[in-house]
Amino acid sequence: MNPIKSIIARRQTYLSKNYEKTKHGKKIAKLKDIHKGEKCFIIGNGPSLRPEDMTILHQNKIISFGANRIYNIFDKTPWRPTYYACEDEFVLEEIKDKVEELDIEYKFIPAYWKWYKGLNIKSATYYNILLNQSEIRASENMAKYSVLNGTVTGFFFQMAVYMGFKEIYLIGVDHNFSRMTDKNGNLIIDKNVKDHYGNVKNADENTKGIFNIDNATQTFIYLKEYCDSKGVKVYNATRGGKLEVFPRVDFDNLFNKEN
Repeated sequence: MNPIKSIIARRQTYLSKNYEKTKHGKKIAKLKDIHKGEKCFIIGNGPSLRPEDMTILHQNKIISFGANRIYNIFDKTPWRPTYYACEDEFVLEEIKDKVEELDIEYKFIPAYWKWYKGLNIKSATYYNILLNQSEIRASENMAKYSVLNGTVTGFFFQMAVYMGFKEIYLIGVDHNFSRMTDKNGNLIIDKNVKDHYGNVKNADENTKGIFNIDNATQTFIYLKEYCDSKGVKVYNATRGGKLEVFPRVDFDNLFNKEN
């Protein structure tokens, strides 16, 4: 191995094992319990997402998390996510210039993709991820690491608990795609299903991966158990969709005068 590359590799290994001591690790540590007792929304990019719902979140000053190509809705609403993340390396390769331009203070990007894939977002807050875990897990200290569980929504759950939120609401998490694989690797195709909000091409046309729906469901089941153990309530306010792990609530009833 090239001596310089060897030194860089050793340094990156050291940083990964001691991430809480890095500049970005210390920045993330300051987010611990910053929203203690509050509620937040995790926004999915599903086709059920409505700009008018995002405007309601904006008007009510609700703290929210948005990911990937969520910026496709920005021209229809004044809403912007409080926190942004992109965890998929293939998506990040395609949208890195857009991510760089986002006027959002916290744009969470895995340091791994910067170190080993050369995906450098200058304005990002880099976090450490554990790859290739044999079981679904969650991090107890996001300044040290986040566990990669196959969906950026999993990162948001871990971060929301770390930040101290006591209520998490999901919207736009349709949990249904035009091309999916099941636990046995069988391909499921439904050409009548759209993957994303707006006129965005379906995921498999944009990325090199196809979503494993059974793995994602197991991740959500684990995340519900994890949140339950922390006393964090999670509700699904998505309009339709196929995610039934969390109790459903009607978004239209969440912000009326009585509630």
